[in-house]
Amino acid sequence: MSKTGKALPVIFLVVSAVSLSGCASYEINTQRGNIPGLYIRQELQQADRAVEAARQAGKNQTCPAEFKAAEAARDKAYDVYRACHTEEGVALANEATAKAQALCPPQAPKVVPPPVEPPAPKPAPVAPAPVAPPPAPAPTDTLSVAPASIVKGESATLTWNSQNATRCQIAPGIGAVETSGSLKITPAEATRYELSCSGAGGSAVSTTEIAVTQPAPVVVPAPKLCSPTVVDVQFDTNKFDIKAKYHAELKKLADFLAEFPKAHGVIEGHTDSVGDQASNMKLSQRRADSVRNYLIKNFGVAPERLQAKGYGPTRPRATNKTAEGKAQNRRIEANFICD
Repeated sequence: MSKTGKALPVIFLVVSAVSLSGCASYEINTQRGNIPGLYIRQELQQADRAVEAARQAGKNQTCPAEFKAAEAARDKAYDVYRACHTEEGVALANEATAKAQALCPPQAPKVVPPPVEPPAPKPAPVAPAPVAPPPAPAPTDTLSVAPASIVKGESATLTWNSQNATRCQIAPGIGAVETSGSLKITPAEATRYELSCSGAGGSAVSTTEIAVTQPAPVVVPAPKLCSPTVVDVQFDTNKFDIKAKYHAELKKLADFLAEFPKAHGVIEGHTDSVGDQASNMKLSQRRADSVRNYLIKNFGVAPERLQAKGYGPTRPRATNKTAEGKAQNRRIEANFICD
């Protein structure tokens, strides 16, 4: 063979490959339809495969007429394609595939309706039983007292209410009452009240209790005595100023004067025996004046209710021989008359 003869098949394969590149609808020709060439449109061979598959499934026996129609459609598609009517042959191949795949569709089973039974005869109508009237509703009632506790001699209020009742009464000591209402009561002692109501549906009972306490006895305070008072105010030697720690003591004296507004009297000043008597007399007077002025200035005591007088060392409360006794003698006393 010449070099030209060897090159022709190669050129044909190259041209076929180039012309078919990118054509996904072509496949290798199996020569089943006597179509020349290396490649063929896949629709034709799909139709051929569909017909052969139907044959393998026995549909050429089950529905032979439809099978022959599908087989004829496939052969016609090959004939048209072979005559170079490619697209028309492809269309016929698709129809052949559809016919082959639709062969012998399964038949739906016939549904046999169940026999219709004649309707049962209607029962004879039954006369309704007589309906008894509903029972009368049972009565209800409530009873309360406010307040629940009183002092003897005070009053409280009984309040009651009832439903489905025609008659009511309250015991003890009250008797028949309306089916609803209220009433003032003044029991002398603790009492339990009972409300009884009745009607066509029966009866009902409610109770309530009230506590009664005895009034507290009136306590008459014992009269306070108005007598001389020793005020715990002491002074340093030869001093008459009032120390802050004695302010509370003087307030007690002011409270006493406020409680007895008609009381009046004398603030007395005293000293120990240190020094001469004349000096102690003046010192005791200054101490009495100091306390009097403090009461007037800080508590508003009327000046005419208070006098001040110094007694020096003449009225000692304790011995002047000891420091403790001397401290007790440097004191203030108050002597009041209560009109």
